[in-house]
Amino acid sequence: MRLFTKEELLWRGGRFQKRLGEAGIGAALLTANSDLYYFTGSVQRGMVIIPATGEPRYFVRKYLDRALRESPLAVEPFDAAAVTALFRGADAVGFAADSMTVAEYEFLKKKLLPAGAELRDMSLPLALTKMVKSAAEIALLEKAAAINRAVMRHAIESFRPGMRDIDMQVTLESYARRELGHQGSFWLRGPNMEAALSLVVTGTSALEPTYTDFPIGGRGLSPAVAQGASGETIVRSFVVDFIGTAHGYNADSTRTFFVGRPEERIGDMYRELVGFLDRVVSFITPGVTGEEAWNYATALVAECAWHDWFMGLETKVRFLGHGIGTEVNQLPVIAAKQAVPFADGMTVAIEPKIFVPGWGIVGIENTYLMEGGRLRVLTGGTETLEEVTIG
Repeated sequence: MRLFTKEELLWRGGRFQKRLGEAGIGAALLTANSDLYYFTGSVQRGMVIIPATGEPRYFVRKYLDRALRESPLAVEPFDAAAVTALFRGADAVGFAADSMTVAEYEFLKKKLLPAGAELRDMSLPLALTKMVKSAAEIALLEKAAAINRAVMRHAIESFRPGMRDIDMQVTLESYARRELGHQGSFWLRGPNMEAALSLVVTGTSALEPTYTDFPIGGRGLSPAVAQGASGETIVRSFVVDFIGTAHGYNADSTRTFFVGRPEERIGDMYRELVGFLDRVVSFITPGVTGEEAWNYATALVAECAWHDWFMGLETKVRFLGHGIGTEVNQLPVIAAKQAVPFADGMTVAIEPKIFVPGWGIVGIENTYLMEGGRLRVLTGGTETLEEVTIG
């Protein structure tokens, strides 16, 4: 099965090659599954070599026949001498320090690198390359977003009194896989970044912070799974944070569902949060940086009665949004010191959340595509207070 044309993959490789040339890098070697998929359309074990000029080459250890079927690029069995020959004459070879293991690095350094060449980390140029999505990528992001929209509707339809948070999580993930074609896994960039397809939390256990870089922690079922559902019975509300995935591309959305009409202060808080998200989305136009968007958002929050509860209590996350594509955590990021300007073709998930002491979490999140100079929502629907109130 081939998902991408050779022209599509050469376009991606060409964007990275431009950055290699600007950095004086003769070629780059990448081994992470998400990088292999992005540049070759296949995730068979091996490495992709992207020279500063010329076509990328995909060297495969296992399984060669499948890689040949899946990738339209030059695919060949791994051969150390052939790889080294590609690096010959290069003063510097690039690699991705944010995903390559020490063992892979040492092998590259000792067995593949020509004498006199140095290794340089190209993680940031690689991340910048992936920010702008092609039409083929956007089509898959749209499919992923459709899964999110269906899952959020199903959360309302499937709720039953007495359900626990883990019951809802299993229901939604099973539905996504059986009925919607969810592939069942996705990529996160960086080490120790485990995550399930969804986080479903309820009550005050949702407020418990944990080790992850996600806004929502949650108590979890065990110290070994220290995030998400804890087995608590849903009484007044529950929050669903779901990753829809289609052929390696992801969409991220969150909804707070209320069991019966919420008390007035919570209802008002939810409406304010939805209005806040709309204002932030309207503010972000081409040329606006992640830091400018963050400063605008935090200025809005400062005017709200819930400003001390925004994005956490004693432990807060210091971002409001993150890029998304083949990995859930990409550039651009809406946070301080983020100088990357928004541009058409970028996708970002924006996720404001309020952590209400003694009550739980009120939150919302959507994934957006910048096109025609504005952010267009991909995961919209089921957003008004009336739409997220059950019964």
